Amino acid sequence: MKRLVIVLALMLLLSTTAGCAPQSSGSGEGDGLHSIVPSVIGLDETAARDALDEAGYVVGEVSVDLTSDAEPGTVIEQDPIASTSLPREAEVDIVVAGP
Repeated sequence: MKRLVIVLALMLLLSTTAGCAPQSSGSGEGDGLHSIVPSVIGLDETAARDALDEAGYVVGEVSVDLTSDAEPGTVIEQDPIASTSLPREAEVDIVVAGP
């Protein structure tokens, strides 16, 4: 439950500050060497992998949270968080809800 509250608080914070952060052209390209990490929270693992690959990132560690109330297979956390600018080919770790 505590994790869910933290995730929801982060999502709220991101949604209220999204207009304040520098944005790329929308293509995820950034300056060509860096890209903006997309949000993959709420996606299933396959869709999250596809979104990260399209943005130029590699899925790093995949953890399973067996205590989550989310739909099994759904990404419930990511590190680094969405809207972070990182070098292309950097790893993004995800936590997936377990059965």
